[in-house]
Amino acid sequence: MRVFQLWFLASCSLVTGCVADGSTVDPGGQHPLPSTTRSYRGSYLVPTSDELASAAIFSLDRVDWKVEDGTVTLRYDLPIGLVGGTLAIRLSGPIEAGSTQVTLTGQGAGSCVSDGIAVTCNEALADLGVLPISMGVVERAAATEYAGPVADRVAVAQLFSSDPLGVVSFVLPSSTGDDGDREEAP
Repeated sequence: MRVFQLWFLASCSLVTGCVADGSTVDPGGQHPLPSTTRSYRGSYLVPTSDELASAAIFSLDRVDWKVEDGTVTLRYDLPIGLVGGTLAIRLSGPIEAGSTQVTLTGQGAGSCVSDGIAVTCNEALADLGVLPISMGVVERAAATEYAGPVADRVAVAQLFSSDPLGVVSFVLPSSTGDDGDREEAP
């Protein structure tokens, strides 16, 4: 399992990006990261085995991308169905106008890239405390949010608790101006 996770992070490094389904983005297709503050709906993926892949993708209602004074801050709550409670993540780093990649630090470290369609941030989180906060909450969330076996979501939560690696991604507004349900971040 650990070999797969290391491979995943290596293959989804600054050279390439990954999208929620684990596929990679062509590095020649990198585009500038957003230079304005905004909130998005997104997803969180925990790198895992093929058997647990569908249980390892979670929706995020809100991902904040805040750009201010040459610093970008990525903020979101880890999925309750993954960690069994509310756990906010905040990573920041310097960003220049037109940057196609950014390195973030805070509660661990991350690297973000854009392919012009989505922003993808590969993360190795740290200092999150004891996880899951509540396995009962993980199980109840799995029963209502996931069509597969609850045991698969439990296995993903246990994996994440011992090695908190993940990929947060969000889709950028289209060039046609379709913003979906996104709103500006505070």
